[in-house]
Amino acid sequence: MFSNQNLAQLITGAAKRSPQALFGTDTVSMPLADALELARKLARQLGAAGLRRASTVAFIGVTSEHYLILWMASQLVGLRTALINPHYPQELLRDMLVDLRPDAVAVFDDQFAAPTSPDWRQLDARRAWAGEVTVTPAAGKAPAVGAGDPAEWGAQCDGGEIASYMHTSGTSGRPKFCAQSHTYFIRLGRFIADSMGYTWRDVVYAPMPMFHINPLGYGVVAGLTAGASVFGTRRFSSGEFWSTVKRIGATAAVLHGTPLKLLLKDTTPQDSEGHSLRCVFFASEEFLTRFSVPMGITLYGSTEAGGLCHLWQLRPGDAQPAEEGPTQYAGRARFDMEAKISDEGEILVRQLSEHTMFSGYLRDGVLDPSVDEQGWFHTGDRGRVDQYGNLVFIERLSEAIRVNGEYVPIDYVERKLETEAGLTEFAIWSKPDDISGQRVVLFVTDPQFDLARTTAVIKTLPGIMRPVEIVRIAALPRDTGVNKVQRRRLQGEPVLARHALS
Repeated sequence: MFSNQNLAQLITGAAKRSPQALFGTDTVSMPLADALELARKLARQLGAAGLRRASTVAFIGVTSEHYLILWMASQLVGLRTALINPHYPQELLRDMLVDLRPDAVAVFDDQFAAPTSPDWRQLDARRAWAGEVTVTPAAGKAPAVGAGDPAEWGAQCDGGEIASYMHTSGTSGRPKFCAQSHTYFIRLGRFIADSMGYTWRDVVYAPMPMFHINPLGYGVVAGLTAGASVFGTRRFSSGEFWSTVKRIGATAAVLHGTPLKLLLKDTTPQDSEGHSLRCVFFASEEFLTRFSVPMGITLYGSTEAGGLCHLWQLRPGDAQPAEEGPTQYAGRARFDMEAKISDEGEILVRQLSEHTMFSGYLRDGVLDPSVDEQGWFHTGDRGRVDQYGNLVFIERLSEAIRVNGEYVPIDYVERKLETEAGLTEFAIWSKPDDISGQRVVLFVTDPQFDLARTTAVIKTLPGIMRPVEIVRIAALPRDTGVNKVQRRRLQGEPVLARHALS
């Protein structure tokens, strides 16, 4: 069965079945058969540099042709790829890498630097698309000698072996790495390919960064499952989306909430005229109707829950099935997953087949399965089940801030404000935003706080982490038991002063 495959076998099988399918970005691509040969060449260089099956390589960069071909080469070797948001500050990246303990750290262009350590090999992938990678050895470590062709090592991986790490929000500390097995991706790719109806004739466009599960799992892996052409892009642009879709002949697109809202806000039906999209992942009825797309997909899930655990197909003219939640309707469970609602209203999910969900959080080099005794993963989300047995997502129970589809690491931002702005009694939370979903708000209780100093520190934060306003309140609402700030009550506190930030 397909679930017994690994990613190396998936890639080589796709190239054999669909040698002329294109692989790359919306600006540079090549036939899949040629991409496989290029990846084999790179795989041998990685092996010669001492990287081995189950070695971990951290990817620090945005989606590019170098990034995609190195990912393919890594699967041929059987490496574990940790896909990390390159926009995070250097000190946060370093903390994450210390937790990860990578064998090598890869960079792809001059825009994003990566922290260094004597314990990590430095992998320069800026010429990967040209067939060249340079690996600087770690201090005092001679390259290990391996047997056989490195381009064949990945094909020996068991389905339960870890293929990738993707990080989470870090709301209770630094972002955690979710471990994803080969079977995780194989099963997810097949489920999406079937649900989207991908075939070898399709052109799948995934214009988002690969450290999200959407473009890698729903786009690249699912596209390869069907032998389709697959295109990534360096940066999502609503202004260029429709022209790109038409230029590459995309028949399917993989989005998430923020790009969808931007396209509805910034583009018109006239912009989309002549497109060939037949299906869009994470769509809405409004989007399908406005841009004449025959079918869309909405979902409920997470990186932990196998990429997604529930899915619903939409068509133009469908009535709104539920009022709650940002995805409106979470839909039917995957055939290999099940869910239930706890007495507290929390959504719990469980795999019916081994390795369908994530393999656990990587903590200090050890995998924590993070499921209860019965195998249920506690999502931290509130939901209900409708009269037909379909899941409806309502809201997050836990404290999380997500801007433009990316989680804000609350612990990191607050430590930065405490150490550099001198704040003491304060907390960050969010407010709704029509485009980005949420924006960060800083709540302070000290009337003597230094506005200029605080504003200066805020400006050093990445865009998604910057508070858009500072709100002064009398006291932080706290739990009477453990004195923890109850963030969800912050917006209800009486406002003493408000400072808008540009």
